[in-house]
Amino acid sequence: MTEASSPTVWRRWLAFELARLRRAAGLDQKDVAKALRCTVGKVSYYETAERPVVVRDLDEVLLPLYRVPEDRWSLYLQAARDSRQKGWWERYDANTLRSWFSPFVGLEQGASQIRICEAQLIPGLLQTKDYAEAVARRGTAERTEEDIARHVELRMTRQQILHRDPGPVRLWTVLDEAALRRVVGSPTVMREQLLHLAAMTRHPKITVQVVPYVNGAHPGMTGRFQILDFPWPADPGVAYVEHRAGALYLEEPDEIEAHTVAFQHTCVLALSPDDSAIMIRTVAEEF
Repeated sequence: MTEASSPTVWRRWLAFELARLRRAAGLDQKDVAKALRCTVGKVSYYETAERPVVVRDLDEVLLPLYRVPEDRWSLYLQAARDSRQKGWWERYDANTLRSWFSPFVGLEQGASQIRICEAQLIPGLLQTKDYAEAVARRGTAERTEEDIARHVELRMTRQQILHRDPGPVRLWTVLDEAALRRVVGSPTVMREQLLHLAAMTRHPKITVQVVPYVNGAHPGMTGRFQILDFPWPADPGVAYVEHRAGALYLEEPDEIEAHTVAFQHTCVLALSPDDSAIMIRTVAEEF
C-alpha cells in the first residue's frame, strides 16, 4: 500500500476538495443542487464524505461548474473511482469490526502520520500477536475463539502501514509507564511485547516516548486519543477519541488544536526517545 491508497481517505480528500472548489467558484450548495438536479442533501453528503461521489456527476457537472482546468480532471476522476472501492478491512463482519471503528481503520490505512497518546495499553499498531490476543480475551464483549482469532488477525494486518512501500506511516507514540508495567497476558507475554516495542523504536519513522511515574500527572491521563494527518497540506487531519460504545471523529480546527497541544505537553513530560527505549528494555528484563 502507498499513502492515501485507502478508499476512505480518497473519499475524504474528494469531499474536502469539492467543498473548497465550490466556495472558490462563489457558489452555495443550492446552486450545485440545481445544476445536478438533486437535493441539497445529496450535495452535503458529497462534501462530508457520507456518500461516495458519482463519477458521472463529477465529470459532466461538477468539474465544469467549478471551472477546474481539464488537465486536473483525471486526478479528481481517479479519486472518485478509488473512493468507491472496498477496503480490505471491509471483509470482516460486525463481530470483528464494529461499524463505528471501520471508518477509523480506513483513515488509519491512508494516513501519512499518526500521533498516539496512550496511558494503559501498548497501541494496536505496536502490539505482538500474543499481547493482542490477551487484550481481546479481557474485553467486555463475549467472543468465541474464532472471534478472537479474527480480531487479532485484523490488528496484525493493520500494522502493514508501518512497512508499506513506498511511504510507511510516520508513527509517534507517547505512553504512560503504566502501559509498560501492567501485566497483560503473562510476564512472558509482557517481556516479548516490550522487547518488540524496543525493537520498533529503531525504525526510522517510529518514535516512542514514555512518561515515567516520577514525572507526575500529564494530559494523557484524562483519556487516550490519536491524531491522524494526511498527505495533503490543506487537510487539517482528524482527532480520534474512542469510548466504550463508539468513537468521536473530531475535525474542527479548535478540536484538532486541543488534542495537538495535549499531545505536545505530554511529550514534554516524557523521557527522550533514546531514554524511553532504555526504560522499555529495562522493564522487559524485569519481567
